[in-house]
Amino acid sequence: MHTDSLLHVDVTAIGRNAESFVRLAGPESACCGIVKADAYGLGARRIAPALIEAGFSLLAVFRVEEALELLCEPLPVPVLVLGPVRGLSQVHPLAPDLLSGAAELVVHDQRQLEEVAHLARSGARSIGIHIELDVGMRRGGTDVPTATNLVQAAIEMAGIRLCGVMSHFTAAGYDADTTEVEAMIMADFLRQVGPLPTGCRVHAAATAAAVRDDRLRHDLVRIGLGWSGTVPGEASLAALAADTLTPAIRWRSRVTHVHRVSAGETVGYGGTWRATCNTIIGIVPLGYADGIPVNAGADRDRTGASVAVMKPRSGETPVGYAPIVGAVSMDQCAIDLGGCGGSPESLLGREIEVLSPVHDGPTSLHGFAGNCGMTPHQVLVGIGPRVRRVAVWRPDVRVEQPRWVKAEAV
Repeated sequence: MHTDSLLHVDVTAIGRNAESFVRLAGPESACCGIVKADAYGLGARRIAPALIEAGFSLLAVFRVEEALELLCEPLPVPVLVLGPVRGLSQVHPLAPDLLSGAAELVVHDQRQLEEVAHLARSGARSIGIHIELDVGMRRGGTDVPTATNLVQAAIEMAGIRLCGVMSHFTAAGYDADTTEVEAMIMADFLRQVGPLPTGCRVHAAATAAAVRDDRLRHDLVRIGLGWSGTVPGEASLAALAADTLTPAIRWRSRVTHVHRVSAGETVGYGGTWRATCNTIIGIVPLGYADGIPVNAGADRDRTGASVAVMKPRSGETPVGYAPIVGAVSMDQCAIDLGGCGGSPESLLGREIEVLSPVHDGPTSLHGFAGNCGMTPHQVLVGIGPRVRRVAVWRPDVRVEQPRWVKAEAV
């Protein structure tokens, strides 16, 4: 199969990263794997078994359709639907999985709780729910008084099994002070609620909060980007986990065309980038339809992002980094190869990496996203369907530039 680009997904590294978070959570806490948006575009049904094998006891998605896709084959752990699910009835597509315990719901308000309770009365088993407190996101969940009433009502309702009370911090990756304030709101809520039923877990921490402060982990942590080997947020926070996590993503393509460009000439739509010296421009067959951000290219106002240019025939070591220049097109982008050495002929066909399995540098997930003015999550989910995903397994060793030993199309 011919392809202009491959996204390597290292399943071995993902499993090892998941094991690291299980150890971080400790024996008193559990881990939930966030696999929404098809596991950030990497393939939820490919990633889920690795997380479960590592010891994760819950998976979470946002939409009903995502849960149904995961549950098309039986799983040994429940799937939690984070988004508000409305219109529940016995004919709802998720109803069988809710009534069997294969799926659980986050409840956001009284009306939703009543719908869940109505469905529960039609089955022989209770339905598992998690009630969400809003500590500042103003997205899902509700305020402290309402959430307190929801918890008390759920405990008393027949057919309802309270599996969790939860929240979500607004800036755990960047703002310790705000996170502390939100944690105090959560603590006050828990005091007002009082004792929770046996088996009900408290959870507020996603990857960044779980790494930042063990006091934020409670009974369960929700790990999303972390299983890919990246901790979102400030560099100092990501560095705390660098020794125990292995970046699992590698995105490759190659140079398919080259130009000699003279000083003063422009590149791309609108001529937004102008060469300051004679150079070599390479064309890479990846554009914004493939997930290269439109603001990745350097122009008169912006430095932009870079790609790694690999040594010929080695395939593992970059010879240098080439900035993306000019406007990113739908199907292609231009890179400045002038600093990488070699003639146009020697650079034609050269492999490049947009994302490398490293913790820092311009082609780390953190580095590339930051140079595009984006978060790592936004870069990952933006990688388009034309980029072929390939699951790889390699020896269980942690190296910065791994040698890929097996490949299987996802």
